[in-house]
Amino acid sequence: MPPPDALYCRLDSRNRIVGVGGAWDAFALDNDGAAATVARVLGTDLLVHVTGDQTRSLLDTVLWRVRRKEREAILPFRCDSPDRERHMEMTLRAEPGQGVLLAYRMLRSVPLPFALPLNFSATGLPRGRMLFRCSTCNRLLRDGLWREPASLDEQPTVPIAVSYGVCADCRATVERLLPE
Repeated sequence: MPPPDALYCRLDSRNRIVGVGGAWDAFALDNDGAAATVARVLGTDLLVHVTGDQTRSLLDTVLWRVRRKEREAILPFRCDSPDRERHMEMTLRAEPGQGVLLAYRMLRSVPLPFALPLNFSATGLPRGRMLFRCSTCNRLLRDGLWREPASLDEQPTVPIAVSYGVCADCRATVERLLPE
């Protein structure tokens, strides 16, 4: 059982969210995530809340491996807000009945080096130049290279249209950290 103040999500054997805990709603609302509050996610399939086919596929593989091996996996990721770079880790642990507990922990949080908050959106933006963003490290694919958002030539004043995926470095890290 995670500590009472931990941010966590409990899944059943079909990846339905059957429990959440900690400051779930506060974290969701602090991050413009009204659609991710307990009332909205409880009873739903976790994977419908994950953006990007590559990201969904990788997470599905992670869940399958944790269940199959019944061993814990700890995976690093970033969950930036518009003005903060947040380095986190997700601990996945198999539970009875093929369930999985996902616990999230903040490792560090630092201000982003921008004058204005940086916003990303996968929907609702006019067509135009779209960037690919890694769902794990938050780097952007620009001119064939994965780069930190701070390395953009000019800082946008409107949300950046993105399509989410997983860079090769993050895919390799996840594969290395998964139970054999």
